[in-house]
Formats: sequence, C-alpha cells, structure tokens
Amino acid sequence: MDLDPRYLEVFFTVCREGGFGRAATAMHRTQPAISYQIRMLERQLGTQLVERGQRRFLLTPEGKRLREFCERFFGEFGRLATSFAEGVPTSEEPLHIAAVSGFGRYVLFPLLSEPRFSGLRYSLRFPTVEEVFQSLETGRCDLGVVYVPRVSRLLRVEPLRREELVLIAPPGFEAPAQALQSVKAYESLPFVTYDECEYVFGRWFDVLFGKQPATLRDVCHFEELEEVLSTVALGRGVSVVPDHVAAHAVQQGRLKVLRPTRRRVTNAMYGVMRAGAAPHPGAERLIDALRERRAPARARARRPR
Repeated sequence: MDLDPRYLEVFFTVCREGGFGRAATAMHRTQPAISYQIRMLERQLGTQLVERGQRRFLLTPEGKRLREFCERFFGEFGRLATSFAEGVPTSEEPLHIAAVSGFGRYVLFPLLSEPRFSGLRYSLRFPTVEEVFQSLETGRCDLGVVYVPRVSRLLRVEPLRREELVLIAPPGFEAPAQALQSVKAYESLPFVTYDECEYVFGRWFDVLFGKQPATLRDVCHFEELEEVLSTVALGRGVSVVPDHVAAHAVQQGRLKVLRPTRRRVTNAMYGVMRAGAAPHPGAERLIDALRERRAPARARARRPR
C-alpha cells in the first residue's frame, strides 16, 4: 500500500482542532487543501474517516481508530525527537512534567529537590490546564498534574493528594467574622486575581456559600502566584489560593488565613499520563512519593475546628 505519511499529520491536526476550518488556520493552509488531503488519505486507506453532511465534526469508527494510532505515533515520535535534541540516550530519557503553577512550584519542585530524586533527569513546566492536556496528547510531557481530571480511555488518571483552598489577607486586615459569612460581603472586597483563579474562586464560593458573588472587584491581576502573595501582603486586597502556596508567607507573618465558616474547602489534584504509552519510571516514583504525603493532608482537613 503506497501511503503518504504527510496526510497523517493533516488528519491528526483536524482531529485535534475539531474541524477542517480550524485545522486550516493552524496549519496556515486553505480549507479546500485540507479537505483534499483528507480525501486522499481516505482513498489510500480505502475507508471513510470523517462523517460527511454533519453540522459538526464527527469521525467514523475507522477515523477514531486512526486518531488513536496518531496519538500514540506522534506522542512517541515527540519523545524520541526530544531525546535526540537533548543528546540523551533512550534508556536515560528525562522525565517531562507539565503541572499547573501552584502545585508545580510549591509542591512538585520542592519534592524533586529532595535527595531521593537527585539522580532523576527532568524538565518541569507550569502551563494552564488545557496546555497540560495538549502536552500529553502531543507527547511533549510524560506526566501532567491538574486539578480537573478529563475522562478519557486514552488517559490514565491517578489521584495524588488533596489541597485546601484558603482566603488570604494582609496581617492588618480586620473584618467582623460574621460579616464574612455572607457572600454579599465579598462584592465590596478588593480581590487580587491570577491566571487559573476562576476555578479556585468558583469552588471556594460554591462550597462555602452555594453560589457566587454577583460581582467581584478585581484590583490587580497576575500570571503567577508569587506576585499575588506579595500584593496581598502589601495590603492591596485579598485572594483565594491553595494552602501550600501561602504556607511559608503565613509562617513569616506576611499573610494571614481567614476562615469565615467552620467548613474547609478542599480540592483534589490528579496525575495524568497517556494510557497507551509505557509509563516513565520516574513518573511512577514521583506519584508514589506524593501519595506518601496524602494522609497528613487529609488529617489536616479533618482537624477539629
């Protein structure tokens, strides 16, 4: 069978982008050119891959099988190319990790700095949740760490640990505890926001109050949490962050944690790997190390209030 492998990249891009038009934009080609190449691939394979006449992009059963093959092929190809570029022997490939920023900076990095991981070669990036999943799909990372799992038979999801989401304020912040028990009170507070805070804020308000504030006064916005901590410490506003992010600043007295009710807001963190790929030994070791610390986290959440 005379197959043109270039058509596989076009097909995989169409699947990843969810349609011919978006794939054409991503590949800087015209939509007719993309459609032609998909038809040529179907002709070479002797089967239909995409449902025609549908208002939204749908794959046939054969198309789904080919998409799964492409995910495995391009994922392994990406890892191989990375190992070549870094000059690393296949048997000693580094562990590529993509983790959401708060957990990656304040939990994963300190853990990887411990002596037991001194021999592990690794790279650690802090992209958004969506970018973590994209890195897994394209094979640019071996282990992703996220706070929202994605149900897919192509992914292996491992619960890691729970974190508490807390309201932080400057040391001099004073407000009657009773006032903070009403969601209405938060509409007048100045909030320091950050990338990825929408989920954190939303979960905190939902668990404590069962609803969101009608409005939220955003006074500063940052990409990273370090600037959030510094800005709150300066008295510019309050914010909601994972407890491990603020722990050191609270110990130093630069911040304080406010708990308007007796209820604790916890959130699960997950490790994600590609289901079809052989797990990296370093990923398994890291997951085991994180699980060792799950029990103390649960104990803190159950501590008498």
